[in-house]
Amino acid sequence: MSTLKKDHILGAGSAALAGGAAGAALGALVGGVPGLAVGAAAGGALGAVFGDRASEAADRREDLGHFEQIYRTMPYYVDGHSWHDYAPAYRYGLDTWDRFHGQALDVVDTQLQGGWESNARFGSRLVWHDARPAVAHAWQSLDDAHARNPGATH
Repeated sequence: MSTLKKDHILGAGSAALAGGAAGAALGALVGGVPGLAVGAAAGGALGAVFGDRASEAADRREDLGHFEQIYRTMPYYVDGHSWHDYAPAYRYGLDTWDRFHGQALDVVDTQLQGGWESNARFGSRLVWHDARPAVAHAWQSLDDAHARNPGATH
């Protein structure tokens, strides 16, 4: 399981348990003890797949934990900076996405830069030039999640 899917263990696990129980009951009804074993295995596997997909569809990537897991591997990461420098940039991106949704980041760049420099840094040592790619990453993550599940509320 990839690092990004780590957050979906609960959804996949609970669905696997439910699927396994349902599969076991159906298998026992149809095939006795051997059917119970086959049904439990098949139901558990299908439940895990569907649970993971449902968790992925519901996840708008608004949890900073997703970004905390990967920020040091991103091409925009600046050596010597910590999560405490990047967390405010990701949070700023997530918080401003709803307000500017539908507009290109380049169009609202000046407004975002002004907001970052005036009050959104929350102790981050990143200047706008270094924070902007993390903000853009957060926006892209929400754009992707919205494209997968356009009916989700913001």
